[in-house]
Amino acid sequence: MIRLPSNLRRNLRLMRIGHILATHGMAALAVRMRLFYPYVWLVQLFRGDDLPKDLGAQIRLVLEELGPTFIKFGQMLSTRVDLLPLDVALELKKLQDNVPPEPIAKVRRVIEQSFKKPVTGEGGVFAAFDETPVAAASIAQVHFAELKDGRHVAVKVRRDHISRTIESDLAILKLLAGLFDRYFPEYHRLKAPQVIEEFAVTIRGELNLRAEAAHASRFAENFAGVEGVRVPEVMWDYTQTEVLTTERISGIPIDEKEKLEAAGHDCLKLCERAATQFFRMVFVDGYFHADMHPGNIFVADNGDLIFIDFGIVGRLDIRSRRYIASMLLAFLQEDYRRAAEVHVEAGYVPANTDISAFEDALREIAVPIFNRPLGDISIAELLLSMFAVTERFKMETQPQLLLLQKTMVVIEGVARELADQANVWMLARPLITEWVSRHMGPVGRAEAIGEEIHGQLRDWMQLPAKIDSVLSRIDEGSVTFTSEPSRLSTAIGAMLSAAGGGWLVWNSANDAGSGLLLLSAALMGLGFVLAVSRT
Repeated sequence: MIRLPSNLRRNLRLMRIGHILATHGMAALAVRMRLFYPYVWLVQLFRGDDLPKDLGAQIRLVLEELGPTFIKFGQMLSTRVDLLPLDVALELKKLQDNVPPEPIAKVRRVIEQSFKKPVTGEGGVFAAFDETPVAAASIAQVHFAELKDGRHVAVKVRRDHISRTIESDLAILKLLAGLFDRYFPEYHRLKAPQVIEEFAVTIRGELNLRAEAAHASRFAENFAGVEGVRVPEVMWDYTQTEVLTTERISGIPIDEKEKLEAAGHDCLKLCERAATQFFRMVFVDGYFHADMHPGNIFVADNGDLIFIDFGIVGRLDIRSRRYIASMLLAFLQEDYRRAAEVHVEAGYVPANTDISAFEDALREIAVPIFNRPLGDISIAELLLSMFAVTERFKMETQPQLLLLQKTMVVIEGVARELADQANVWMLARPLITEWVSRHMGPVGRAEAIGEEIHGQLRDWMQLPAKIDSVLSRIDEGSVTFTSEPSRLSTAIGAMLSAAGGGWLVWNSANDAGSGLLLLSAALMGLGFVLAVSRT
């Protein structure tokens, strides 16, 4: 097969993108970005429209027409209400991967190249391999198989050459982001090139199936000893970058309510278990499954929840978890001023933010939500609206919180499928209350202070090595000073102040005598004087 030069392929792809934009009412956008300029200019001239009224729907159709990489990009954008109008973001949530299965010959080729063995037969990887996939998505598809020792497994195989396709599409997206940033200076705040970089990191992570196996193993460890939930075992000897093999599970998808009831399962209890395990991942582990759609949650015969597909995970450090808990508690207590203060204390909005105005903005979005019946209250909707509002107050983008909000939308949807009036927050209240009491009470606050002091001490203990490194560079002549004495005194003063402060904290922690305390305080004071002097 003849393969066109990469530059020609890229230009043809850009022409097609320009055509698709023009035929979906966005010719003005294509013209301004100089995409296939003469053609789209003529389309715009005859159509006479600037932007379609149903912009969100048209953007969704454009992304669907451009293929899997663009669909995944749209799915990621659907969480970014800090960038997009809310109606557009909600429309992009409808994007779905609808791709045909990969031909079995290509699947076999990927497995054979990964293991350097035939798929089945003498010396083969598997004793038997079902050629009909049980699931297919844009990056990989799943087949059932049997190992030589008789164990039944599920084999996830990455699509042939998908890495090359995605890298090609990412190059196009980076080019489009650059054009958008150049020709739409009024939208620099959207940081289009940075958004593409974040997306590239995410989708490249999904390509590595060994990384997904590591995620699965970590979840299995986190859930060890937790009743009512489990994760399929990873078969590491049968797993490579392009192939992931796990134990085969059997169960009913969690959104098939009629089948669950027919099998004798209590849907409300399942709902409670799903909510509790989700919040356990968020608050207790700080490590959560970020793709918990119904197809990735099964119910076993004994009622256990089985989670699968760990390509996307979210991580929350203890500081982020405390922020989320404090913010949600303030909302639930209708203390909107406290909710505003939490954002400032966490450093998510500038310290000079007008707290009164911020409080009013949060009240504006929260009151309508909490005035509903309990079953209709949506914490995910609250977070979605909050991210949209806080952009006005220059809130820094928090990718993990956006990922959490997206996952919470799915979990709330699953809960309502199982029990109409279920509220995941209330169902998981015992676990959340216990966590809040432990981490937000006196003990938790003391631990937070201890962690802060420990971090400061660690930095100060590293100071001598850093000073030694600087002095070595001075001896080697790689560091030069200008004739301005104030800069040198400032640098020395800062180092003395930091060293004195570290020594003071250390002496205080070890109940040192008053003489040592005074000496360390004097050193810190001398450093401060030198740092601020301008002589």
